[in-house]
Amino acid sequence: MGEFVMPFNQIVSKDIKHIYSGFPQTVSLRFTPAFPTLEQMRQQDDSHNLKTSVLRISEYDESYGCMIPRAPAFRLLSRHEIDQSVNRLRTPTVASKGLANSSDKAVVNETRSNYPKYLGLKKVNKQEMDQIVSRLNQPTKISEIRRHQTETKLAHVSV
Repeated sequence: MGEFVMPFNQIVSKDIKHIYSGFPQTVSLRFTPAFPTLEQMRQQDDSHNLKTSVLRISEYDESYGCMIPRAPAFRLLSRHEIDQSVNRLRTPTVASKGLANSSDKAVVNETRSNYPKYLGLKKVNKQEMDQIVSRLNQPTKISEIRRHQTETKLAHVSV
């Protein structure tokens, strides 16, 4: 009796039926799809919101056979939405009020009076002019790098 004891894998591998037809197919278990990511869930919500908003503000046109958005003037709005629109249209804008409730001319005049030398309205003396010129003529970090590359011919190396 001992010679007939074989494990299942050996029976399957030595069976003549499996030699010619290959091994039996593996049984696939039930598969659950992966849980959607936050980005996929956000896109799905955006798509749903877009569809519902398009349906809410559109009407079917038989001549074109599709949904066409209504013009803003002909949309159906509630009393609260109309009040919000009217209030928004009645409030003055920053441009209509001017900068800080003053006209542009007043702002320019105030800037001229407070900072005349930066607008070119005040004459500077020779010593102050030399200080400005010397500060502007100091090399920057990038100009030093460019000078070094030019001297060592690294600027002409092609990649």
